[in-house]
Amino acid sequence: MFQRTLLCRLVFAFIFFFLLYYQYSNTMAHQLQSPVLIFPYVDITYWIFHLLKIPDFITHNYFAASCFDSLLFITCILSFLFPGRRIFITSFFILYFTYYIIFNSYATQHTHSKAGMLLATIPFMVPDKMFYYLWEATRYFTLFIYTDAFLWKLLRFSIFKKDHGSLVIKKNFAGFLYYNSNSYLANSFKWLLEHPVIIQTIFLAGFMLEGCFIIGFFTKRFDKYLFVISILLPVGFLYLSDAFFFELLVLSFTLNVQLKLSNAGIAAV
Repeated sequence: MFQRTLLCRLVFAFIFFFLLYYQYSNTMAHQLQSPVLIFPYVDITYWIFHLLKIPDFITHNYFAASCFDSLLFITCILSFLFPGRRIFITSFFILYFTYYIIFNSYATQHTHSKAGMLLATIPFMVPDKMFYYLWEATRYFTLFIYTDAFLWKLLRFSIFKKDHGSLVIKKNFAGFLYYNSNSYLANSFKWLLEHPVIIQTIFLAGFMLEGCFIIGFFTKRFDKYLFVISILLPVGFLYLSDAFFFELLVLSFTLNVQLKLSNAGIAAV
């Protein structure tokens, strides 16, 4: 099926780019330098992995870690080259899920953005007749992510505090402003802090854009606009909150490509 093949290659090309980014940022398993501090929190899955010593075995053995990272790259490439071979995609999913546990455990912070690339691979692990339903489920989960962020701010009333935007910048960029006080970026933050109304307006705009995703639960008519919003929001998160959410962009494919069932199987609209 051409549509599924194209989507699979788009997703795994995106993932491969971020694997290269992980390599560049020294966060692959073989680059973690045998870490000892872990943070499984209260997640039973993390505890099972650590009780089985899987993260410890991989990260404390340079050869094992190198093999693990190599397999992660190889299965990603094979999934791109052979999108119809579900064994490669399933293998990548298992390896990336293990890397997801390792990274979050030793980073001592459970990052949410990496879950996007994990979830985006699931629809391609099933036969064609089930692909449509899982792709749609992933779309609804994408809508939930942004809607949940909107409701979280709304129910806590944090977004309505007049100094909310300024406090976010001061907290998240305190170290940057101290050590890079003369940079262009630092000067832009200083200018914004001198104009708190502008900061608050930008944060309110982002808040309203997150709320727009509620529309997607009732109609797909505005998905193309939600797709654009899903690209703009991570840019704003990075600039104003020092939060890296670009990995979630892989889920935006579910908003830009709509599928439907046909007598011949699954086809694009």
